[in-house]
Amino acid sequence: MRFRLTLTTGALFALSAPALSAVDPCAAARDPVRCEARQAALKTCAAKRGTEKQICIEVNTPPPDCRRAQDPPRCEAQQRAHEICRGKAGRELKQCLRDALPKPAGKRPAAA
Repeated sequence: MRFRLTLTTGALFALSAPALSAVDPCAAARDPVRCEARQAALKTCAAKRGTEKQICIEVNTPPPDCRRAQDPPRCEAQQRAHEICRGKAGRELKQCLRDALPKPAGKRPAAA
C-alpha cells in the first residue's frame, strides 16, 4: 500500500512540472517578448502549411534582440543575411544564407 501511495505521489509531481511550463512557455525564454510574438504567429499561421506557413511565421515574428545574444556581431550578420534572403525557401534559402553569411575566421577553404 505504501509503495502504491509513493508511486502515485511521485507520478503526480512528475506530471505537474511539465504542466507548469505549458502554462507559460515563454517564462524562461532569453527574449520573452519575441517568444510571445512567435507563439502568436504560430496561432495566426496554424491553418497554413509548408512554405506558406514558414513565410507567415517569418513575417509575423520580430527579429531577435542581438543585445542579448551570446555573440552580438554574429547575430547582426545573421539578421542581415535573412533580410537579403527574404522570400526564399528550401535549398535556395540555405544556399543564399551560406553565401550571405561571413565565413568563420578559423576555417580554411576546402582544397579543390
